[in-house]
Amino acid sequence: MIHALLIVVMILMGPSLVLADPEGHGDEAHKMNPPFVLVNRQLYYSSPGRGVASWLSVWYAGAGLTRVENLRTSAQSDAYRNWQRRQSEDNGRTWSPPQPLDGVVQETKAGGIVEYPSHPIYDPVTKRSYRFFMVRQWPGLPCYTYDSKHAWVDHVFVSEDGGPPRLLRYEDGADLSPANPFDPAYLHANKAYFGNAPAFAPDGTVYFPVATRAGVILFRRDQASGEWRPSNGCPISPDLSSRGLIEPEAAVLRNGRILIVCRGSNTRKTPGRKWRILSEDGGKSLGPVEEFRYDDGSPFYSPSSIHRFLRAGRNGKLYWFANITPEPPRGNAPRYPLCIAEIDEERAAVRKDSLKVLDTRRAGEPETLQFSNFSLLEDRATGNIEIYVTLLGLNPKDFWRSDVYRYIFSP
Repeated sequence: MIHALLIVVMILMGPSLVLADPEGHGDEAHKMNPPFVLVNRQLYYSSPGRGVASWLSVWYAGAGLTRVENLRTSAQSDAYRNWQRRQSEDNGRTWSPPQPLDGVVQETKAGGIVEYPSHPIYDPVTKRSYRFFMVRQWPGLPCYTYDSKHAWVDHVFVSEDGGPPRLLRYEDGADLSPANPFDPAYLHANKAYFGNAPAFAPDGTVYFPVATRAGVILFRRDQASGEWRPSNGCPISPDLSSRGLIEPEAAVLRNGRILIVCRGSNTRKTPGRKWRILSEDGGKSLGPVEEFRYDDGSPFYSPSSIHRFLRAGRNGKLYWFANITPEPPRGNAPRYPLCIAEIDEERAAVRKDSLKVLDTRRAGEPETLQFSNFSLLEDRATGNIEIYVTLLGLNPKDFWRSDVYRYIFSP
């Protein structure tokens, strides 16, 4: 349930946190400076009940102040149901009743299909909206069958201005046929996991990264033909990341280079890191995978968790939102604190002196608490940045009974 009363306060969050230096040099340990926030951990949307978490994503429809939210629930990892959508014509002050989104989760005789209803993103340069979405399929099995014995298949599509979807292709293969969605000629070619968001260049070029069996591939839209052209694949050694590169996100830097940051997972040789890839030629080719580091060259720890870029309209700075931990993570955990930092665009690195903690696990809260899978929005009326986070695991007696909380800070 939405809280009708919005309490806006200016607070300074807690004491500074000291991060252990990842290479063991105590004299290089540094403090993360907490930011001023306008809204701090405000309950925004409640869980529907026992054993169920609420999730949402929010965006603007077109160029105005009309907001749209996709709502969903889950009672197990990566199994989202009860998809709904609602709309606000007054920039989030009031909302229409949620309406169900039909056809998202489909159980067919040939297997399960989920078409994830990601939202369109408006590009003010081209004045087009682009919706990138993923279709996940389980041949011969129900939706959300996750085990080591059975594989699922992902493909990524793009729709422009609400037009027909197009498969993002990097190799030969068939298109998705509604009459035969489990056609092997389609199913086993052009498999890809979608990136977090597209990136828009000042000249109108649009980029979208995906994770494939060949590594990360960056698609770019050719402005003359409208075709989506793939870069080379950029893989990572299993010695560096035990689960490859996933959830890539791209940002166009001020010098024209393209920075892609990816989630990885720790190995026996490498502690938890985020990984970067650079393109020096407008996305036509990708350079090697490197550790994503601070601007002074020092490393940091980060679990296998989502991360996001946002360039603030108010000051033009490129911000990065991610979990950065004081100790080596164990796979996905811990997913706290949730940090904000500026990107040094010349070094394609995290500005160490800008690192701030938005929120973290507090005294008495479960160690399983997660600050991850968040949604970002820049308020077009105020320039403030809003973060919506499902605090999974906050309830010590019911891990999955989790609510959505809102944070707002002024860049």
